[in-house]
This record gives sequence, structure tokens and C-alpha cells, in this order.
Amino acid sequence: MRLAYFPGCKIPFYMKDYGASFEALMLRLGIELVKLPFHCCGYPAGNDDFLTSMYCAIKNLAVAQQHDLDIITPCKCCFGQFKHAIHRYHQNLELKDDIDHLLDSENLSWAGKTKVKHLLSFLYHDVGVGELKKEITNPIEGKKLVVQYGCHALRPFSITRFDHPYTPKIFEELVQVTGIQTVEWPKSTECCGNPVADTNRALSLKILKSKFKSASEAGADYICSACTHCQIQYEIPGYDSTIDTFGVRPVLYTHVLGAALGIESSLSTQGSTGLFG
Repeated sequence: MRLAYFPGCKIPFYMKDYGASFEALMLRLGIELVKLPFHCCGYPAGNDDFLTSMYCAIKNLAVAQQHDLDIITPCKCCFGQFKHAIHRYHQNLELKDDIDHLLDSENLSWAGKTKVKHLLSFLYHDVGVGELKKEITNPIEGKKLVVQYGCHALRPFSITRFDHPYTPKIFEELVQVTGIQTVEWPKSTECCGNPVADTNRALSLKILKSKFKSASEAGADYICSACTHCQIQYEIPGYDSTIDTFGVRPVLYTHVLGAALGIESSLSTQGSTGLFG
């Protein structure tokens, strides 16, 4: 299977280990990732220029369409932005006309059929939990973990169609195939605090501290994410010693699954051996 790889802006500049572990994971599963001349998904411009925000997303879809490829991204913010743009493009005829005009000025067009998949939804629906479990060579035992779903993929369900917005299950099931025990966590679907970090840092850090404390009380060794913004938020204690993690460590799902699949730990700066060995 061939898919257009959309890393988004954060991964190439701030989270290269996420990109490397994602690519290694796809290679291990026999997925060919095609790198196209994509640009920003448009999410950062959403509050300043709605048309620009929507156009950025649709233009990327048009680029993928040129190569007859669907898009896969490990970034939930990018995933959510694409899904919102697709929804509004189809529902708002005036917006559609404006975007089509802009696309035409760049010799592009979009037929509206390009699909966008997040890493987790792709693994769950396209690969399948049963098939993924067959590939596990290094099951991880004796560890407990809570998952952070990330807001942009879950809500609103009428647009993202990712999982149940209040009682999701995809992430837990994908973690469980690795052998790690997932524990129930009341904050799995709550915001990590990163979206308000620039406008209200005190609130952002308060949310972060409550997340670590709650995860510890649930008995977790790790908080697992598959979202760039969430992971960036959970890694703050690495350079801010005032944040008490209560012994809980953040980990990317690509590192967890990669370790269970026997992928070389050198592909990750965290290292699967250091985390689970």
C-alpha cells in the first residue's frame, strides 16, 4: 500500500524522533510512504484568516490527488484540520468557490475524494488489531499505561469520525496488542493543556500537573500519546523541574508499538530498550 506522508510542521522541527519511529513502523508493516511537496495544514492560521486556513488544507489534498494517493499523518491536529476543511468545503458553497478559484490560480483542482487517515485509525481500520497482533515479536509485560486521545481527533464526531467522542476504545486496543496493560483513566479524553500554553501558561501547567497526578493515582507507569501537541506538553518536565510527574513517564505510541515489533531502538531518541527493556 502507498500513502502520502504528511508529517505536519512540528515533527520535522521539534519531534524528529516521532517522524523516525513512524517511518520505521510503516516500513516494518510494508507501507510505502510517499513524501510530497506539502506545506502547513493551515491549523495555525485558523483564528486569524479562515479562508487561508481552509485553503492550506485543501491545497494539500489537491497535491495528494495529483499522485492518486490518500494521506496518512501521525499528527492529530493536522488530522482534525483536514477533516474540518473537508467538511466545510463540501457544506459551504461560497467557501468552495473561493478555494476552487485559488486552486485554479495555481493550476490545481480537488475532486473531493482524497481520504485522510491518522496513524491510529489506519492501524485499527486498515491494518486491523488481529493482523497487528500477529506481527508482535517482543511483547511488553509488567507495565501499565494510560492513553491520551487528543482533542482534535475525537470531536466533533460528526466531522472527524475517529472514535466515540466520550467512550473511545481504539487507542487502548492498539496498545493492548503490545502486551502492555492499559488502565482506566478519567482524563484520557480531556485536553492536555497545550492549546492554551501561549495565552495562559499557568492554566496550561496546572492541567499538565493534574494529568500526571491522576495518571499516577490510576497506577500507570506511562502516559501514551499519538499527538504532537500532547507529547510536546508531556515532555515539559524534561526541562522544567517544577513539574512533578509523580513517577509517570510520557511515551509515544510509535515507540511502544515499535518496541513490541522488534524495531531497532536506535531509531528513537527515547529508545525502546531504555523504556521497556
